[in-house]
This record gives sequence, C-alpha cells and structure tokens, in this order.
Amino acid sequence: MLPYYFDALVLNFVKHPAFNFILRLIALFCVSLDCLAHMRIDTGVSLWYYWEYTPEITLPLLFTTVIYFRGLAKRREHQRPVATWQKILFLMGILSFVVGLQSPLEPLSDHFLFMHQIEHMLIRSVAPLLIILSMPLAPLIQGLPYPLRHYVLTPLLRNWLLQKLYLFLVHPWIASLVFIATLVIWQLPELHDRAVFDRGLHDSMHFSMILSGFFFWWLICDPRVKSARLSFGMRLLILWGVTVPNTIVGAMITLSHQQLYQAYDVLYGFWNIDKMLDQQLGGIIIWGPDGMMTFVGTGIVFLLWQRQEKLHKQQQSQIPSAP
Repeated sequence: MLPYYFDALVLNFVKHPAFNFILRLIALFCVSLDCLAHMRIDTGVSLWYYWEYTPEITLPLLFTTVIYFRGLAKRREHQRPVATWQKILFLMGILSFVVGLQSPLEPLSDHFLFMHQIEHMLIRSVAPLLIILSMPLAPLIQGLPYPLRHYVLTPLLRNWLLQKLYLFLVHPWIASLVFIATLVIWQLPELHDRAVFDRGLHDSMHFSMILSGFFFWWLICDPRVKSARLSFGMRLLILWGVTVPNTIVGAMITLSHQQLYQAYDVLYGFWNIDKMLDQQLGGIIIWGPDGMMTFVGTGIVFLLWQRQEKLHKQQQSQIPSAP
C-alpha cells in the first residue's frame, strides 16, 4: 500500500515536474529496500508476480545497456560496426544478470539452496563470461557522454592506485584464488546462513562473486593476441585447477547426510522438495552445471588458440621468401 499513498501524495501536493520525478524515485527506492529482506512468498500466487525492482541493480544494468547501444551507433557512424554475434553475447550477459538478480529466481533463492546456487552460477560465471566474450569495451567507452569520459573515466584510468589494484587483481594467482575463495568461503554453512538473512552481507557475497568472476574469466578468455597475460596452455591448467575445489565443495554438500544449511525453508515442501533434497540439488548444481563451465571455458580457449594459429600462419604466408 505504501506506493499507492506515496504516489497520491506526490500527485496532489508536488506540482513541479522535477521534484515530482525525484520523489517518485525516492518512493521506488524505499519500497525496493523494504522488499530486500528475506521475502515471503505466497505459494498461491504465480511466481511471475515476484519480479523485483532494486534501483542499485536495475539502474546500472539499464545505464550500461543504453551506453552500449549509444556506442554501437557511434561506431556505425565511423564505419566500424560491431558484429551481430558480439551484440547477442552482450545482451545475453545482461539478461543473465537480470534473471539472476531481478527475476523470481532472487526471492526463491532465499528459500531454496539449489535456486541460490543457480543464481550464483549465473552471476559468477555465465554473465561475466558472455559479456567478456562480446568484447564490449570499445562501444562502452565510445558510448559514454564526453563529460563522463573526459572528466571521470580518464582520471580514473590514470590513477596510479587504481592501476596497481587492477594489476594485483588480474595477476593469474590472485584472480584464480579469489575466484575459488568466493565459492568456498560463502558456502561455509554459518556464514552462508547469515548472508541469506543479512542484506548487507548478502550484497557483499554477490558483489564479490561478480567481481571475481569478471577478473577470472577475463584472465582465461582474453581474446587479445599480443597483450594477453597468459599463454593458452597456462589458461587451461588454471581452468582445470579451479575445477578441483569446485568438485570437492559440490560433492561434500551433495553427499552429506546432515542438514548443513538452516536458512532455507523450501516453502514448506513446495514442489514436493524437502530440505535434504534441496541441499542435495544445491550441491549437484555446484558439482555439475557450475563445474561444466570449465568445459565451456576449455572450448573457448581452444577456439582462441586455433584463431591465433591461423593468424600466425597467415602472417607467415605473407612474408616474402628470400631469393
């Protein structure tokens, strides 16, 4: 009822359009914060009713998409269009974030461990990998308004402290260890249960997973030939090495005979799923589909490797032979 009364107040007493718009944003923000707690789900209502709107998630995703399409238009003007497959991958990555963080999957993840693990797989691996493969950096930079690009982005890129932090985070060992840590640490039962009920801790969990996902998959699937930080062989070794803790964590949760997580109520048997089955399904998600991302990454690395070999052969064939 809060949105209705607040909207009536805005319409009746605030006539200036600018203040009207600002107050509406405040109302939406307050309502979204109120909905961020462990959401109660009525099983008699269609799950499609539980789409969320949280400004701190929706607005950045919307802003990024608008900037991207603005950059695409500018690149077309300069006769440097972006390939269709890149646009599709970028939009699929954004959609993965939307599904993971704003769809009914988000409130369901407060009640089912396996839903929570699907959400984590989307925001930690699927979405970052798709966006990285779309190579969106040029359109995003060109799409920024000049004041933002000149007065905000350029000083940030030239800041020595941020440069040092970036070099630290993209170091192969650091990126890999942080990627593993965001899986292992957040699966510790006591910490995991607290994160389900504590919104600040929950947001920290998601933020660390998204950030570590981008740095790790950028390390593995960097499409650049000359400036890539790792050889393709090392990428494969790191990728397969990361699979080991992923498998161990998933197996431990799946095969456990004790209820490890107390935060999930499975909506009192909704879908005929009890708590132990939910826990086993959650472990299987980590063990199986999440682990399968290694095979996806392996395929991508081999494709990049093959592309580099073709480019190398083309360059060799263009070198004139000595008389």
